[in-house]
Amino acid sequence: MPARPDTANFDETVRRFIQRYGDSAKAEADRRVRELERAGDADGVATWRRMAAAIAALTANPGSGRLH
Repeated sequence: MPARPDTANFDETVRRFIQRYGDSAKAEADRRVRELERAGDADGVATWRRMAAAIAALTANPGSGRLH
């Protein structure tokens, strides 16, 4: 399994994804999970599930600014 990206990069990636997709960010991340599942990309699925969870956490408490 590849190493996880450092936390700062991951957090920034999540924030940018939310900026780009807005209210649809979680649905878009979930779509990517399904797409990667169909392609058999287990590492990609794990990464996008982590992204989806972070998006859900951050959008549930937008003022916190913290993903962890």
